[in-house]
Amino acid sequence: MKKFFKFLILGVILFPLTSYALTIDELLKELDTPKWREKISEPAFVERFKNPDMLSVVIKLADARGYDWRYRIRAISLLGNIGTSQAQESLLNMFQDHFFHHECPSLKSYVADALGNFKPNMRLLDILKEGLKDPEILIREATAKSLGRLKMVESIKYLKEAFYSEKSLAVRIAIVNALKSIGTPEATKFIKEIASDGNHKELLDAVGGSL
Repeated sequence: MKKFFKFLILGVILFPLTSYALTIDELLKELDTPKWREKISEPAFVERFKNPDMLSVVIKLADARGYDWRYRIRAISLLGNIGTSQAQESLLNMFQDHFFHHECPSLKSYVADALGNFKPNMRLLDILKEGLKDPEILIREATAKSLGRLKMVESIKYLKEAFYSEKSLAVRIAIVNALKSIGTPEATKFIKEIASDGNHKELLDAVGGSL
């Protein structure tokens, strides 16, 4: 037994354990599946990327200009499922980067969506709420949906303001659903008011006549 431990110690000295991280190309192969949404939701798969070295590869792909946007959105969504503080910080940086989504508006909408997976906090809200003013409809809609998932009472103010300035029916529906999800008396009162003021027939028709 003593000899075994001597050989074990010698092996560790001669062949130290190293952490293995995928390359971006290897990660692309991992994400190259029609069922990528299911794959990046599997706990065992997600757990692999909580290692700092593995996480850094996901961040690089998500933020890598020149790579196919279809794979970048998969990396962005994976960051949302990883859920660590470093994953959140990287997504917040992408969300604030004005040039991040110049290749494809969908990129930033996926960032907005991924941010709705994190634990509610004021820094997250302060940055995410700016998406309600974005020129792109997809980003405004994804932002409203994420605010609904975060369920922060503090976001009601921004959702109400956005509703009155919003022209897109899809975004207004997302805002109403977010307020429903938050569900405070203030949110419920606002929904009742817009349902009864006679100015939102198109919205009522779109949701089946009742909010």
